Amino acid sequence: MSLPATQPLTVLVVEDQALIAMLIEATLRDSGYEVILVSTGEEALARARSIGQLLAVVADLHLFGDLNGQAVIRSLRRTQPELPVVVVTGFHPEAPEADLRGLGGPTIRLGKPFVVEDLVASLEGVLAGRNGRAAEPSAELPRRARKAWQLGRCAGLAAGAAASPAQDDEGQSLPQA
Repeated sequence: MSLPATQPLTVLVVEDQALIAMLIEATLRDSGYEVILVSTGEEALARARSIGQLLAVVADLHLFGDLNGQAVIRSLRRTQPELPVVVVTGFHPEAPEADLRGLGGPTIRLGKPFVVEDLVASLEGVLAGRNGRAAEPSAELPRRARKAWQLGRCAGLAAGAAASPAQDDEGQSLPQA
């Protein structure tokens, strides 16, 4: 995906688990993004104020401190209403803690654990959906990334965390990264 030369490439990453935060940061930097990494909601809001315009946010829902991921996203979208957000979470999509209703858009949910290719595909998908909804991943994306987008979750390994083998809709095992 190519972005206009004048568009900032700054992605704010809000993740309080150090290994996952480092994985996200390295993956996005390797993909050409400038990354600002913070570990609390309060720190995210302070850094966002000092930066101004963000390209996107990658935010965990469960954070240490007084602000959870939903509160951070709501606050950031008060000044940047169509800010693209990739929500990374270990919560099941139907868990009350994982409710993304009312956050606006574009927003994509990426389940933990995840593989790095799915993180990049999710970010590119949410950036393509600046009209309020995340765009469906293109046919060129790996089948695993398309399935993850359709299901609203991703499976695999993140920072060496063990996971059971991921399966597609037909119950076939998906390859691990």
